[in-house]
Amino acid sequence: MPEGLDRRISRPAGLALWVAVLLIVFAAAGLFFWSRMEPPLPSGQAAPQGAVLPPQAVRGDASVVVMLYYPARGGGLTADSLGVKRQFDAQSQAREALSALFGYQRAGQAAVIRDLRLRAFYLDPAGTAYVDLSPASEQRDVRGSAWEELMAIYAVVNTLTQNFEEIKEVRFLLDGREAQTLAGHIDASVFFSARPDLARQQ
Repeated sequence: MPEGLDRRISRPAGLALWVAVLLIVFAAAGLFFWSRMEPPLPSGQAAPQGAVLPPQAVRGDASVVVMLYYPARGGGLTADSLGVKRQFDAQSQAREALSALFGYQRAGQAAVIRDLRLRAFYLDPAGTAYVDLSPASEQRDVRGSAWEELMAIYAVVNTLTQNFEEIKEVRFLLDGREAQTLAGHIDASVFFSARPDLARQQ
């Protein structure tokens, strides 16, 4: 076979060999990185307990908008939307919303609410939220009429139940113990459900 013809045949064969090697390398690298990626969670499904989510799945610096219910001057409850820090589970997020309610200036002007502070918060698997309150001052007197006490109770209850579908009912504690009453008028030892009828239409 002439030498020139031999060179023309061998060059394309060598080029094809290099292209095949490069394709194999790229395919192997792609397969490696794909296998290292976390599969996305199905919509609405929570991560298993103890699982570490990839950074893009949780944004701790983002905020969540919640509706804060508080007693209105003309009676009933009114609501304002407020951005609160995003948390990683429903219990922590609900605690963040309650902290915002008790720290909210407009809510703090209402009787009973202004005399209380949030001590702790718990959410059990059945959907019962336990709100542990404590008097805000050393005098430990929580003052207000029966209506004001009722509105303070449902400010808390509606803020929780209207923002978090996981929360079905609310139970109140005072200083870690079952609350008999918050301001001396309403039996607070029962389970409270949402009362959206108390919210005034904006």
